[in-house]
Amino acid sequence: MPDLTTVLQTAAIVLIILLLGVLAMSFLIRALDLAGSRAGVPALVLQPMRNVVKLLVALIVMTLVLGQFGIELMSILTATVALVAIGFFAVWSLVSHVTATILLVIVKPFNMNDTVNFAGEEVKGKVVDINLFYTSLETEDGDRFQVPNNLFFQKTLRRSFAPAGQQADIGARLGE
Repeated sequence: MPDLTTVLQTAAIVLIILLLGVLAMSFLIRALDLAGSRAGVPALVLQPMRNVVKLLVALIVMTLVLGQFGIELMSILTATVALVAIGFFAVWSLVSHVTATILLVIVKPFNMNDTVNFAGEEVKGKVVDINLFYTSLETEDGDRFQVPNNLFFQKTLRRSFAPAGQQADIGARLGE
């Protein structure tokens, strides 16, 4: 049976781990909320991210506490964190593309049949299609570029208007 000193040391370490976990969770959630508000991310989108932060911190704290009792879960935690990170990235990427598509329809930086290109890049073509994730640009040679919609808000865009009578609203294209 362990002596009283060992039990008290273990209890103190567990309490410190729990306290640091609560502080880390609070800090990370506040940082996420601040970054989200600066980027204009809706609160409904941030809530699942907050839950992921809480889950990750709880898993780390649980692993550290169980480690104090001789139970090692680090390999399981590492795999779990990797899977959650991959899932988080995938969800963030999807949200980014869909949000960019909505903004393209609202802001209308170009219309169907306009020719667009990114400054300093070879990507240039006539806008022939747009969906929730990509805009298709057709080159003069008939080739197509599939451009992620969020790229239109990250790069400088040059637009040449389509001839009169050939313009079509990109919002109408998404409604088909």
